[in-house]
Amino acid sequence: MSVMYKVEILRAACCVAGADGEATKDELRLLMQLADQIGVGQASLQAMVDRSLKDREFWEEQFLLLKTKPEETLKILLKIAMSDRELQDAECTMLREFAKRLGLASDRFDRVLQQAKAHLDSRGTSEST
Repeated sequence: MSVMYKVEILRAACCVAGADGEATKDELRLLMQLADQIGVGQASLQAMVDRSLKDREFWEEQFLLLKTKPEETLKILLKIAMSDRELQDAECTMLREFAKRLGLASDRFDRVLQQAKAHLDSRGTSEST
């Protein structure tokens, strides 16, 4: 996987984390792990996160750039979205847009999203018992 591809995923992951207007501690932890893997510094990561929280154009730029490895990319983005143990509507909308941009069939995305929600529901049930 090329460094540029990994940077694109990191930028998209920042957008997913910021889709609901905040980046949680768990989301930031995963973003830092991604950034560390590709050698992106803390200041650059923070700039991406800040921009994802405030700048709709940043989101649109990602929809134009991200085009390769749809299943692998969606898996990473979904992991970021689920890191706070819930999937907000804004995150699901963002993920759906990325899935479209990646060329992932909408029925395939819907199945993946339903599996993710079921997984979160089962974790919530097992944690509350």
